[in-house]
Amino acid sequence: MSPTLRNTLRNVAAVARREFVFRGRTRTFRITTALLVFVGLALALSPVIIRFFDRGSTGDRIEVVVGTSAPSMNVPLTLGALLNAPALGSGSSGGSGSSGGTSPDYRVESSDDLATARKHVVEGSSIAVLALDRTSSGDLAFVLYSKDGPIARSSLVIQQAVSAIAIQDRLTRLGVPLVDQATIFAPASFELRQADPNASSDRPATTEAFVGTFAVGFALSILLFMAIILYGQWVAFSVAEEKNSRVMEVVLAAATPFQLLAGKVIGVGGLALVQYVIVLIPAVLGILLQGQIASILFGGGAAAVGLPGGISIGMLAVFGVMFVLGFALYSVLYAGAASLVSRQEDVNQIVAPLTLISVGGYLVATYSSTGLIPIDSPLVVIMSFIPFFSPYLMLARLGQGAATPLDVGIAVLLLIAFIPIALWVAARLYRSGVLMYGQRPTPRTLFRALRGQ
Repeated sequence: MSPTLRNTLRNVAAVARREFVFRGRTRTFRITTALLVFVGLALALSPVIIRFFDRGSTGDRIEVVVGTSAPSMNVPLTLGALLNAPALGSGSSGGSGSSGGTSPDYRVESSDDLATARKHVVEGSSIAVLALDRTSSGDLAFVLYSKDGPIARSSLVIQQAVSAIAIQDRLTRLGVPLVDQATIFAPASFELRQADPNASSDRPATTEAFVGTFAVGFALSILLFMAIILYGQWVAFSVAEEKNSRVMEVVLAAATPFQLLAGKVIGVGGLALVQYVIVLIPAVLGILLQGQIASILFGGGAAAVGLPGGISIGMLAVFGVMFVLGFALYSVLYAGAASLVSRQEDVNQIVAPLTLISVGGYLVATYSSTGLIPIDSPLVVIMSFIPFFSPYLMLARLGQGAATPLDVGIAVLLLIAFIPIALWVAARLYRSGVLMYGQRPTPRTLFRALRGQ
């Protein structure tokens, strides 16, 4: 190893160690880390927390006034079963049919006095009253008395449930046995396949699979976006802080601008990664141990909890690579841009274009994951290979099964190849910008810094 390279590595390591230790000891870092751990755990255990506070609840009461309609089934019992089923009710395991024994979302009771039942709704002891009658053709007719509007959740699920009750009553009056009624409404076998026989078979083929992959892709995109923006701005404010205090002029006597830039990015990036791991590990453990924690709090057997659908080792590995490369790309540019300002108040202004670029990639990734933009559209495909956008878009495409390992490999190689270019640009900005004082961050300032003037 040549003496020049040895000296460069030593200086970079010294700057990185100084950044890591100095910022890791600050009170702000400790407080934000503790808050992020608390928020991460709260989000991971939110189902358990909600069940804990709702453990004494008996559900929202709905009164049913059958009157003279003489339905062919026990309407309060049937309505309660339909409303508390996962498809209509909360959709959680806490419904009336869950093994955990938690209270239902809705408690349906029979009533003989419509006026008294409506008074209960006005007083707040019931959320709604459902009154039954018969039409001239003999079909069941329903009137819902409630304070909620027509698009409220309770109104919609009750309307959906009574439709099933009306159909069941109609079939019974037509003489269709109950056994045959169950087979009539059994869901059809339905599978979604791609038109192209050579296309990837990893794309979700069912609604459940789509929801799982969307949730995972959406969550990973949020994590990646927040990490790049948050920790990239750490680097930017660190540069502006040292320049504002004139410490930079002293440090430049012992190290080159390139060494300072590389050391600062590595030091802050290492500290960011440590904070990320500190926050992520308790959150992941909270998700995996939800069943055991619920068993301790509520009793009963611990529910088996695994990784959400859509998460795989390959997806997590791609996320880790995109996190490191995306942070490296944006952080060096954040550092170079921040060196052009003389006050910390101007940092947000100078890094705004980079932030907007990052937001653009994140939004396209989100829209393509939700289907607002076709995942295989030329816009999404092309943007997924552009280094500024590929960390977000390639994750979205991979989560939807629209990207092959070759696509991911090409995007990673393009990112790796583009980082030295970004580093060269940032170093030019850094070399000229750290000694600029009293100048506004304008395009002319940027052009002069790139020219080295």
